[in-house]
Amino acid sequence: LSRLGLPALTSEMEIELTTGAIQKIYAEDTSEKPIVQILDVKKMVSNGKAKVRFRLVVSDGKWYQQAMLATQQNDLVESGKLKNHCICRLTNYIVNLVAKMKIIIILGLDIIDDTPMGIIGNPVAIAKAGSKASSASSGSNRSSYGQKPNYAQNVQENIQQNAQQNSSYGSRKNVNNPYARNNSYGKENPYNRGNSAYGGGNPYSRGNRNSLGGGRGGGGGSSYNMNSGANYHPISSLNPYQKKWVIKARVTSKASMRTWSNARGEGKLFSVELLDEHGGQIKATMFNDAAETFYPILQEQKVYTISGGNLKPANRKWNKLPHDYELTLNRDAEVKFFGEDDKIKEQLYNFRTIADLENLVGEEADIVGIVLGVEPLANIISNRTKRELTKRGIRIGDDSGKSIDLALWAEKAEEYDEKTLPEGTVLAVKSCKVGDYNGRSLSTTFGSTIAVNPSIPETRRLQQWYRNTQGQGVTSLSNGGLGGGSSSGRISVADIHDLKQNLQEEGKMERFDLKATLIFCRKYDFDKLPWYTACPKDGCNKKVSEIGEGQYHCEKCNQSYASYKPRYVCSMMVADDEGGQWVTAFNDEAEKILGKTAAEMEEFVNVGNEEAFQHALQSANLKQFIFGCRAKMDFNNEEQKIRVTVSNVNEVDPIQEGKRLLSKIAMYDNI
Repeated sequence: LSRLGLPALTSEMEIELTTGAIQKIYAEDTSEKPIVQILDVKKMVSNGKAKVRFRLVVSDGKWYQQAMLATQQNDLVESGKLKNHCICRLTNYIVNLVAKMKIIIILGLDIIDDTPMGIIGNPVAIAKAGSKASSASSGSNRSSYGQKPNYAQNVQENIQQNAQQNSSYGSRKNVNNPYARNNSYGKENPYNRGNSAYGGGNPYSRGNRNSLGGGRGGGGGSSYNMNSGANYHPISSLNPYQKKWVIKARVTSKASMRTWSNARGEGKLFSVELLDEHGGQIKATMFNDAAETFYPILQEQKVYTISGGNLKPANRKWNKLPHDYELTLNRDAEVKFFGEDDKIKEQLYNFRTIADLENLVGEEADIVGIVLGVEPLANIISNRTKRELTKRGIRIGDDSGKSIDLALWAEKAEEYDEKTLPEGTVLAVKSCKVGDYNGRSLSTTFGSTIAVNPSIPETRRLQQWYRNTQGQGVTSLSNGGLGGGSSSGRISVADIHDLKQNLQEEGKMERFDLKATLIFCRKYDFDKLPWYTACPKDGCNKKVSEIGEGQYHCEKCNQSYASYKPRYVCSMMVADDEGGQWVTAFNDEAEKILGKTAAEMEEFVNVGNEEAFQHALQSANLKQFIFGCRAKMDFNNEEQKIRVTVSNVNEVDPIQEGKRLLSKIAMYDNI
């Protein structure tokens, strides 16, 4: 062992490995979670942008077998926890047949002991023994470290032999010797492609690093029995080297049928996204006759069993799912309706807050938020294709304190209107594109899916946030009107008075953006303050009543407090070149405009400094802002008036305003 650089071991040191584990795995029995020793860890030579992969040799003390580590477990090697001669428990694994060679694909494992140690027992290659090996028996192999294993001599010889060799699989020499670096399963290296069966992409929760979606993958790979209706391949294990497989999955997204025409001819296609009970996801596309056959069969949220498709590397231009491969289903594929399966989630989200979208321009993201406004349906002409498109703008906000405009297109724009999405509805969108037009905006794509008030924890959290805030106080990432770039949301002061007709219906509210100058705040003094005394409890902004000296009571919380927090309710006159309008700004918006919190303003009152108080109120006079507003009809002394509330406010961005003006000028190019 000293010649190999291994530590000296004492006869008292003992370890238990699961006897016969490798032989059972070789026989495609993946029912146990055996304790094994990692004899060797080698980094694979990859081509291009393929993910780094690690080849392992796994031993039970009697037999050893080649293995490949799933890439979602790579951090165990990179952190130094998974290394030569460490002891681990295999928690999730399958067996794949590659070029007539059986390989263990390790999807999950637990490190039991990573302290320096030698090789346990005298293991030999299971591939040499094959069916001649004696039958395995469960139990444990207690092997003393005091022995000098013959296997170590082979390791030393191979280390010397490999010193000048390449570590990639280049030929078929030394097939049964896992330490010969010039080891091959054929000319083509199946592990250098982003094969999800070898760990490509982790579609599962980050909190569960040692298992496949919280459960074991039973009988994946070549062990599947096509005559059995009970076993299905995990989607994550699918790869081009499997000839027969069957998956059970839910259709989480179904794109519309599309047509194409080029020099090679014409055709049609559509695609679906599939999700299985382990959390594995894959895209399946159908062309021409297959598209016509399966389009009426495959429906969103239905569960099917699918077999007979072809796998190819995922096209990252059109496919954002984590699987390294995608399916093509031809007319010979088998697609059968299964019925409901509660083990398969309706959708797998990776939500980003709206505040996060500021730095995600050009990427796709899953978002969930509260509907704060819905635009009427509009028809626009595409600058690129010159075709007429149907569009609807939705404004959504969340508890990160931000809102953003979302554009729905075509069928989605027609389906989701003001009745479908009343204000306060929770909207979850899978795979929408983040753009930088008019600040930040979102747009649905062919692969986007929409869920209204979905049964997820985020729905309850956001509903509670909206009940407490009514969506007030959020800052918009979108500078334009609703819909992420539509200029119809920007109106003038004169246009506000034309909203009366639309606001006659009880409870009706209109949203719009207004570019205007703050003229002045209403006259406030120490006797008439621009704030109210609010409940100090987080999330509750209700007004409190003074019930005694230094005691304040909140009816909503039904509690009394020794303090309160001041929150703005500030009335302001704003104007543009067409007129003036009184608006009301609440706490967060007034803070942005005045540059001081209500608590800071209250300090001026406490010390009797009215000059500083008035100076702060006048500090924003004649400054220009983009006001996001809500208008409702109000009755005052039996007279109807439009009451305008500021829901968000931003300083004018000269660059964005310049782009907006250029887009308006471009509208007159063809006149």
